[in-house]
Amino acid sequence: MNAHQNPGRTFIRHPIDMPIDVEPREGEHYCEEMRNLSLGGVSFSSENPWRQGMPIRITISCCTPCASMEGHVAWCEACNHHYEVGVAFEDKADAYRMRLVEQACHIQQYRLDQVIQNARYLTLDQAAAEWIRQYAPYFAPVDPETVRTG
Repeated sequence: MNAHQNPGRTFIRHPIDMPIDVEPREGEHYCEEMRNLSLGGVSFSSENPWRQGMPIRITISCCTPCASMEGHVAWCEACNHHYEVGVAFEDKADAYRMRLVEQACHIQQYRLDQVIQNARYLTLDQAAAEWIRQYAPYFAPVDPETVRTG
């Protein structure tokens, strides 16, 4: 069994495809695709292997302002012609913030979809109200006091 498929997981994963910027603290910058999000961390796909324990910063720029979170590589596994990489958050506040950023990105995408698919131009507040009515029940409630790292 893979480390990220542990049946005793502490956190529920939410599949999501979102571009993220991943930056090892010592240098280069990579644009990767986030795959899963939980209150404990994220996973992303990469063309490159990542060293377990490596400290990194993840930046999500699909919403304004951009959000950055600190973490470290918890696991890295080869998968066909790429690698799946798991990142654990350093701070429980980052885990909570990541969840809010995810929702903000969904709202922005909903707003864009309304323009493209229905020629409806919504303000951010209108899009947020509609998205919350339609999709918020699918997001598990988050109590920042109960969030644990790891």
